[in-house]
Amino acid sequence: MKGMRPTGIRRPAATVCILIFSLLVSACAPIAAPEEPMAAETEPTPAAQEEALAPAEESMDISCENTYEGESLTIYQQAGLTGPLATLMGTGFISAAQDALDQINAEGGVCGVMLNIRVEDTQYALEQEIQVYEQFRAETPKPLFILTANSAATVALKDRVVEDEIVNIATGVHAHSIYNPADGYTVGMVPIYSDQFAGFLQFVHDNWADIKPEGAGDAITVGVIGWANAFGAGATTPEALAFAESLGISVLPLEQQAIDPSADVTGQLQNLLVNGANVIYMQSISFSVTQVLGTLHAMGFYDKVVVGSVNWGMNRDILNILGQNAPLAAGYYGVFPYLWWSDTDSPGVQRALETFTSKGYPDSEKAFTYLLMYSAMFGLADILTVALNNAGFDGLSGAEFLRAMQEMGTISSAGVFEMNVEGSNRAPNLAQIRQAQIMADGSVDFVVVQEFMALPDTRPSAE
Repeated sequence: MKGMRPTGIRRPAATVCILIFSLLVSACAPIAAPEEPMAAETEPTPAAQEEALAPAEESMDISCENTYEGESLTIYQQAGLTGPLATLMGTGFISAAQDALDQINAEGGVCGVMLNIRVEDTQYALEQEIQVYEQFRAETPKPLFILTANSAATVALKDRVVEDEIVNIATGVHAHSIYNPADGYTVGMVPIYSDQFAGFLQFVHDNWADIKPEGAGDAITVGVIGWANAFGAGATTPEALAFAESLGISVLPLEQQAIDPSADVTGQLQNLLVNGANVIYMQSISFSVTQVLGTLHAMGFYDKVVVGSVNWGMNRDILNILGQNAPLAAGYYGVFPYLWWSDTDSPGVQRALETFTSKGYPDSEKAFTYLLMYSAMFGLADILTVALNNAGFDGLSGAEFLRAMQEMGTISSAGVFEMNVEGSNRAPNLAQIRQAQIMADGSVDFVVVQEFMALPDTRPSAE
């Protein structure tokens, strides 16, 4: 790729648009096996395997020292339930928490304390994220913790939650939001974005001889395309770029992508390819990922680059959007810091599957959003148990909740994923690398090509 003339990637704009449109119009079509299934790609063997690591299958032995029958506690969650981005996380994002809490309560609650959940709509708009938080913090009693799902919220609330001593369990893991201040109250459910990017670069570096496109040389040049916001810029931090340089990897300037289902990313990808990118990393979600995949296919370059994504970019909704064209996703890699529905040897995954099936949810909703949020409730219940043992029900507070997390260090969420608050940590640092591959039945699934590994530490220096 490096040194390729610009004329090599130029096609008539109308042709590109028609091809992309043909991919996206199938968004409502069911996933179907192609008439001639593509062969599954060979799993690359890492050049330097680290010791296999994984989320603990079972939590530490946690039991109640006292019971508090008759008491109840509200879990507060804010997310986009309506508006243009409401479908990004899927309906399972909301139903999963309630399904898990129903089971926890049916089994006696947390030391007798019954749990309920209050969810407020933010449309993922910054102003509404702040307004909803202000509503929550004004409640009596004040929340011990909140659940947020937006990098903008993580950024905006990082100092407020310290002042209010309310733990923010965040899925938006912008590095500065998690680690500035270093002893803050924002805890990531997954590794910070810069750690994920650095881990992907390590994987590419160690496996380049096996995964590099035909005709690519030894030099690795990475082009990152990400949303035009804090999330999209979350991978290419100075610390992550310094790590790339230490591996001898060049990273091109970030290309921003509009958060719009109809956005055209042809120009951004042309810029990256013309400047020698032989790796494309997507710091985006859902329809934005399919835009990149579809455009690379339309340009004739999908097989000429290695394609990867942040964890949120590898999910069932990608396959749903592509519909009958789901095989076009085959080959791209994703950072994967949790187990998946196919990991049926895990008791936590088994329980989620049983619940999901009993509720009659469609397979199209079998996404990480349900699996993570369902499992998270059991991890939060364990933290509450420790906090109750330490402080009693009347002594519960956000500070006590954080203290319980730190006492536990690594918190297993039903063995599906871990949160890590050991010492100064505020986010986990383990992840697999998975690849979208064609299965024997012609469907597409996400297959492990790198077992759990410790990601590079790219947390920012203190402000």
